[in-house]
Amino acid sequence: MQIENCTAVFKLLPYNKRFSYENFIQLARHGINTEYNPRRFHSIIMRVRHQEYKTTAALIFQSGKVVLTGVPNPALANRMAWRVTKRIQASYKATGNDYSYLKIGVRNLIVTNIVGAYRHSKKLAIERLYSYLRQRQNITCYYEPTIFPALRFKTKIEGRDGEASCLCYISGRVILTGLKSQKEMEIIFDNDILPLLEKFPRL
Repeated sequence: MQIENCTAVFKLLPYNKRFSYENFIQLARHGINTEYNPRRFHSIIMRVRHQEYKTTAALIFQSGKVVLTGVPNPALANRMAWRVTKRIQASYKATGNDYSYLKIGVRNLIVTNIVGAYRHSKKLAIERLYSYLRQRQNITCYYEPTIFPALRFKTKIEGRDGEASCLCYISGRVILTGLKSQKEMEIIFDNDILPLLEKFPRL
């Protein structure tokens, strides 16, 4: 299983400081590759392109919180956070005013979600897999092919409170979400997901 992308969160401002309305609007107006439509969504969206023509979106809130989506992997989260931060600093500098008092930086960076993807060599017997999972007490599963083509189920994450969500398609494609580290992904895939894929091939 390979990491598809991840989501990370960090704070731009120290302590519990927030952007003033004026500062927030200045960033929306002068930001690099930004869009802001408060009628649709109450954050500024900044897009950052990187290798292979992929894009990471930074959702910048007036509270100073930033949510990074579409980060290629956890190892790049810190680099992407600093790229966004430097763009914000450059945007404020372009206004001609001194915003150094805001002390913009990367604080408390945390990876909150990792998405993993895998393509099995064989198609899956989704109906038989669904029947098997329904009999297990520690797993919640859903399968309504007329509404959504994938079997969905959740499994416990060892070592912390929380569950990982898994989507299994007849084609053999598997999507795993709700993870916070590559180690968690590897443990759940090797111990829980892969044995099921091997056990229920489509004949």
